[in-house]
Amino acid sequence: MIHAPATLRRLTIALDQRAGREGAETWRFGRESGPDPAQALVGRTPQEAARLAPLVFNLCGAAHGLAAAAALGLPTTADEAAMARETVRDHALAMLHAWPEALGEAPDRAALGLLARPGRTEDFATALVGQGADLSSFSPAELDAWLQEAPTATARLLARLRRDIDPAEGRAWLPELTAQDVAAALGPAPASGAGQLRETGALGRVAHTPLVAALLAGEGPSLFVRLLARLVDCLAALKPEVVSSADLPSGLGIAPAARGLLGHGARVEAGRVAAYRILSPSAWNLAPGGLLERAFAALTPGPRTRWLAPLLVSAINPCVPVTLSFAEDLAHA
Repeated sequence: MIHAPATLRRLTIALDQRAGREGAETWRFGRESGPDPAQALVGRTPQEAARLAPLVFNLCGAAHGLAAAAALGLPTTADEAAMARETVRDHALAMLHAWPEALGEAPDRAALGLLARPGRTEDFATALVGQGADLSSFSPAELDAWLQEAPTATARLLARLRRDIDPAEGRAWLPELTAQDVAAALGPAPASGAGQLRETGALGRVAHTPLVAALLAGEGPSLFVRLLARLVDCLAALKPEVVSSADLPSGLGIAPAARGLLGHGARVEAGRVAAYRILSPSAWNLAPGGLLERAFAALTPGPRTRWLAPLLVSAINPCVPVTLSFAEDLAHA
């Protein structure tokens, strides 16, 4: 298997300027492992494990709860509203806090404050894109006009990025992860091709929308397109849809989490969990040679690296903390 280990606790990405001058690899990736939290579910009854899973993995607790119930053979009822809130919060913290920070600007505290006010989804959408803007259905020309008008703080950030980022920066692509890929990787006997590299996340979820499809056809999965996809996905999550469960073998559960497709695999013997395994979205996106490494390989070292690199990490959106190291200085993403 070529996925990032389930025990991955932190990823360090270091820019080796000497290596770059010598023509060797410029970016180096260090993976810090730790105890596998999924093992906290082993030895428990399926009901106990299903109750504990969302607490152990509380970052996307609703998605983990759905995948755990399915893997453990229990009745599954997706809480679409809770899963949507997890996705909206994840994107909002990136767009309204992490992106401005990377660009040396103040966070959009007014928009962030709307997250804590239930029933204000229309106000929050307006704070992101302006009154009545149906961003996902825009044409590229309409996007350019919206960026030029820049009616919100998020639009102004994206306008700056559109102006300053070459589409070739950070451009990388892998086939989209499917439920069948996850099932093959979690199965007792991995199928042929189960270790192939894949990507999962916001871009894949919104690639079918008119705007993102047109941008992908025109410039591919650039850094700007990936960042914009997080905004489009956030707006879509404000109107949650019914989550349909995939047709999977027993012992497997899959759910759409904020950062991509999430998989749980369980084996129950004599009424107790005998084995448990989880493949988070980062198991794919952070795999050696996978999406994140490919995207960084397409990032040109230079004066803008210090703000482009955090944005690239945010665009791919790992489930684990990432430390960026530029020679002697450190920045946390």
